[in-house]
Amino acid sequence: MDKLVERLRSGEPLASITEGLKYYKYYEEAYNAVLGEFVGEYEVLGEGGKPELRYGLKVYSPVARGYNYGHSDDFGNPRSYGYRRLHLGNDLMGSIGTPIIAVEGGMVQELGWNRYGGWRIGIRSHDGLRYYYYAHLRKGHPYNKLLQKGDEVYAGDVIGYLGMTGYSTKENVNNIKVPHLHFGLQLIFDASQINGVNQIWIDVYNIVRLLGRNRMPVKQSTEKGEYVRADGYEQGMGGR
Repeated sequence: MDKLVERLRSGEPLASITEGLKYYKYYEEAYNAVLGEFVGEYEVLGEGGKPELRYGLKVYSPVARGYNYGHSDDFGNPRSYGYRRLHLGNDLMGSIGTPIIAVEGGMVQELGWNRYGGWRIGIRSHDGLRYYYYAHLRKGHPYNKLLQKGDEVYAGDVIGYLGMTGYSTKENVNNIKVPHLHFGLQLIFDASQINGVNQIWIDVYNIVRLLGRNRMPVKQSTEKGEYVRADGYEQGMGGR
């Protein structure tokens, strides 16, 4: 990477550097699908509440600022409930009720009970390439009560609360042994990859580590009885 940076700084065009690399276009497409929208211009509120544009990491950790969690690279570990399968995400161990944050903005495609993930939320990014999966949410009060399927959310919004639901055909059951958020990220290049054997789930362990650099502060809203983002934007209006 250091050598690449040196060549780019010397004025050599990227097309010349990558000429002849057989798999460059493949890896470029794959990495851009994951990370291409993570960095760019984003808006913050400056002094006096005046919007200011900055450049950098514009996505957020799935766990709100001020709440502890632990995780290890558990992608691909075996799971046996229901059938033998692989773990297609990263488990973030924390306390029940910890506010869960929308990593990136998008549309809520799934909201409800799943026998494996318990209460879960599925959000597809605006460009359609990424599907974020947040599972095992809190019993009794899993989501922000204002959230509905089909809603648009913005990066940094509070969408739900950490719990231990799942592993049951009956709704609202705690059958997970340790409270945690299952966080998954699926890449979707065409419709055939949404369901079935062509799904592409990636190891998000290092992505979670990266996102830990940008965590959304939250506050409790007495009017709504929920936790909301505390960066000065209205819930559902920030993270542009």
